[in-house]
Amino acid sequence: MWDPGKGSLLGHAVANFGLENVTVINQTAQLGSTAFLHCRVRNLAHQHVSWLRRRDYHLLTSGLHTYSRDERFGVVRSEDSDDWTLQIKFVQRRDEGPYECQVSTRTGRYGYLVNLDVVVPEAMIAGSAERHVQSGSTISLLCIIQGSLEAPQFILWYHNNQMVNYDQSRGGTTVTMDHQDPTTSRLTITTATTKDTGNYTCSAANTVPASINVFVSQGKGDKTAAIQRLGSGSWGVMGSGWGGSGFSLCLLVVWWQEVVVVLAVLLGVPT
Repeated sequence: MWDPGKGSLLGHAVANFGLENVTVINQTAQLGSTAFLHCRVRNLAHQHVSWLRRRDYHLLTSGLHTYSRDERFGVVRSEDSDDWTLQIKFVQRRDEGPYECQVSTRTGRYGYLVNLDVVVPEAMIAGSAERHVQSGSTISLLCIIQGSLEAPQFILWYHNNQMVNYDQSRGGTTVTMDHQDPTTSRLTITTATTKDTGNYTCSAANTVPASINVFVSQGKGDKTAAIQRLGSGSWGVMGSGWGGSGFSLCLLVVWWQEVVVVLAVLLGVPT
């Protein structure tokens, strides 16, 4: 707390304001939240408390008046209070940096800096960046919100940019959320099919999203059947062709089409 008449800050003598003798206070706010930078002054008399943004020396407030065109900035002070609080709504990354609270008196300027650090939470999906599963199995993805000062109310999941939290068209899809620290959300998809292949993203408000690629391939039984189909189908016809009427271009084309279909089955690509 300052006492401009005595030139004291929290009971310690404060020299005239200058870069070499500024008291610095660090404060942290989360992206999108409201930051409150406090400046307590007593025995103010007729002097005014001013807030400046230090990076461009822009005057934000003086007394109860706001001079910034950015409506997110303002001063908050209750009647007879000695706390002149700079309020910054919907904190953005560009708001990071030092803010100067100062009082001009007949003996000079007194003040200190509040260094605002903006924290940006990040989402992380547990495991590797790719997930390979067999058709008919269950897809289970866990999203973790890291570095959050305020827990998000919702975590949203997207499949190829389409939100799935409330999508009941597919069936077998559930989303659960744990509000403990850290906040987590789990997406569960039962009886996976090749249509479930694609990009999955989890995100929350004012949080860097995370993504993972999921690949659903045909089950082992389907692959075995496809291999047997290749071995006993057109390949056998071609074998008889070689021994009988000779090479047949038509049979070769049919065999090649069969190979393409089988490869598509093995790779999980729709035909």
